[in-house]
Amino acid sequence: MNSHSISIFIPAHVSLFFSPFLCPHPLKSGSTGAGITLSDGLTFTASSSKESLLTINGSEVHMEVANTIFNSLPFPLHVEAQTSLPLGSGFGLSGAVALGVISSAQTLFSLSFSSEDIVRMAHSADVSAGTGLGDVMSQSRGGVPIRVQPGGPGYGVLDGIPETARIEYLSFNSMDTHTILSGDLSKLQSMGSESLNSLLQNPSLDSLFDLGYKFTLETNFMTPIVAETINTVRDYGGKATMAMLGETVISLETGLSDVGYAPNICEIYSPENPLFEIN
Repeated sequence: MNSHSISIFIPAHVSLFFSPFLCPHPLKSGSTGAGITLSDGLTFTASSSKESLLTINGSEVHMEVANTIFNSLPFPLHVEAQTSLPLGSGFGLSGAVALGVISSAQTLFSLSFSSEDIVRMAHSADVSAGTGLGDVMSQSRGGVPIRVQPGGPGYGVLDGIPETARIEYLSFNSMDTHTILSGDLSKLQSMGSESLNSLLQNPSLDSLFDLGYKFTLETNFMTPIVAETINTVRDYGGKATMAMLGETVISLETGLSDVGYAPNICEIYSPENPLFEIN
């Protein structure tokens, strides 16, 4: 079984603050907030198969978001993904998988999905699985996306910060996104909306990281090791905060390495054009 010769890259997305909005219609559900897309992500190849299969770094993986996409496709396929990122650590990998599986199927079978169709299907699958609310829309844009209105194509509205930078990160453990998103969301909505209004008044990376840190304090999401790492960077004068939602610390430029950590290093993913154009 030969993999398709065309590879597809989908960037990781780290949300630094958010307000969740859930309703019965997945396309109307989503989140407002802001984050960054990363030059680290997932690279997908695909091949024909007797049954649909997702493997990540060579191991078979069962993800509800992928199964939802597989069940909507006309033919089975084997999608292989390669990544250096850990699952469940706040990098939006479920959204990336949704986009990657659909895009792989389109490339392999010459399907007639538009860019908007791909994002619509991926967003709906991620929301329905309870694994993400704003990652797919952000990954479709790249750069430093600001989610001004919640929802998928036709409902969500995106803006962005036109900056790029080196990004460092350390991941310690995973967090259960589904459990958090199934609880009382009113406090998150209030704090996230306040953060969004502040960012729109001063749209910069420095402001984004400061607002992200304030959000992590107010939500009490930080574990002790995350709090210690972030505070070490900030006490030294750097910018650092927590990935939503994962036990991962993200720093701007050389924040983590300046204080002696050995972080993973990447950049903000800034394509000349969005990966998926949405009207």
